Amino acid sequence: MEIIPKGTKLYSILFMKCPRCHESDLFKNRNPYKIKGFFEMPKSCSNCGQKFELEPAFYYGAMYVSYAVGIAYMVSVFVALMVLYPDFSLILYLILAVGGMLVLTPIFFRVSRSIWINFFVSYDKEAGKLTGTPKA
Repeated sequence: MEIIPKGTKLYSILFMKCPRCHESDLFKNRNPYKIKGFFEMPKSCSNCGQKFELEPAFYYGAMYVSYAVGIAYMVSVFVALMVLYPDFSLILYLILAVGGMLVLTPIFFRVSRSIWINFFVSYDKEAGKLTGTPKA
């Protein structure tokens, strides 16, 4: 039994899979901390043929998603400190929040792109299965 079942948007977003077939990876390199090829994405899915860049400059919209993810992270750190350590100082918050943000930026970047493409492409369980060749 899968914790996050294939076929859900959450599966595609968290595992950074093709939003249409949930089979191939959205990024050429699975390691977000490998500097070389950090931004590289295949042109399309190797399984179903779904284009990953739907139009020129498609991922500019992911910047807004990235901003929201970053704000959610900063608020989460603040709430966690309020609950776990009510007498925390502003310096402690800044060190934890900004330090964590710097470390997590590559992951936030990729998750934001994954969220963005999932706004526009829906799962199709039959994608790429009918003939064994990619569907356009």
